[in-house]
Amino acid sequence: MILGGFFSALAFLTVIPVPDFLKSRRENGMFSGYPAAGLAIGILLSAAAAGAVWVFPLPVAVVLLVGVSVLLTGAIHLDGLADCADAFYGRRDRDTVLRILKDPRIGTMGGAAIGLSLLLRAAAFLSLPTAILIPVLPVLSMFSRSTVLAAMRVLPYVRAESGIISAGAASRPTLAVLAAAVVILSATLLPIPVGASLIACALFWRLSWKKIGGCTGDVLGATIEISEIVFLLALTAHVKAGLSWGGFVTLARLLPSGLFAAPAP
Repeated sequence: MILGGFFSALAFLTVIPVPDFLKSRRENGMFSGYPAAGLAIGILLSAAAAGAVWVFPLPVAVVLLVGVSVLLTGAIHLDGLADCADAFYGRRDRDTVLRILKDPRIGTMGGAAIGLSLLLRAAAFLSLPTAILIPVLPVLSMFSRSTVLAAMRVLPYVRAESGIISAGAASRPTLAVLAAAVVILSATLLPIPVGASLIACALFWRLSWKKIGGCTGDVLGATIEISEIVFLLALTAHVKAGLSWGGFVTLARLLPSGLFAAPAP
């Protein structure tokens, strides 16, 4: 069951081909695999970052890393962010907001949201020391996918037709416990970025509640994007300020300074 959820989540959250026989046969079984799939995505991104930094100058490596993250996920979360930006911006009634969320086309605010998200991600990657960036990516990816489980718990799914979430999926207590465990672990390692990210997610969920009375698949995808961007921004501020709170930063500073350095020309 656990492995099935992991492979189902990996197939949904990435473009990695996964044979059907490995996937969970339980309805909405993929959600139990979100944290593990996020961890796997982060490990792949860490490997890509280490290789890119080793071969290319840092600015080039950062752009390549952003590109790999987009290609690996198929930009599925960016699509959710763009749709929410188009739908939630301005004063619209609930039916109009839901119609825009379902529209596959991207408007001006959606395009701006995508561009700003990619720019902020690249700037954060460029600002962080590689000795922190590379090992933090698995934590970031695991945490951000776990925020989806929290969103499902606090926001009802509003689509009347069949969608990404079945009626009973959000009420499963195991998902809430799993989300809480990952959040607590992440907060132990990086309390400031996790706290800032959770606040941003809570504000976004409040907006979604006011606009549509719950969530859709786009809201869940946007939750991942928002949690990651705010996490990275808070982490850059954390590092710039020289704060030592949290287990991760302390451990990162104990690593050899040249462990993730590029070879000398």
